[in-house]
Amino acid sequence: MSRAEPIGKVLSEVVQELGIAKRIREQRAVVDWRELVGDHVAEHSRAVRVDGGNLFVEVGSSVWAQELTLMRRKILEEINARIGANVIQSIHFVLGGAGFNDAPRSRDSED
Repeated sequence: MSRAEPIGKVLSEVVQELGIAKRIREQRAVVDWRELVGDHVAEHSRAVRVDGGNLFVEVGSSVWAQELTLMRRKILEEINARIGANVIQSIHFVLGGAGFNDAPRSRDSED
């Protein structure tokens, strides 16, 4: 009769056998974006996907794209420190759609 093993150990072995450990670590950068960059930055940006070690982040404006570009190295270091093993090699900031707090206000709201 075989001995029962902890589910965490079994899952870890399955992940390794399937060869998806790196993809899971990459996706943590997307899922944990708010925690990694903080609420203020996350209000104006959203990690969308990782492709080949490249993290793609939508931003609400060109101003935020510029700001985050200047912070890129620090963000990259923080991500890799948290998820380990330099999984993310670069970050690309792209203008995204609506839903960010820095969307232009209508003229009526300025009065």
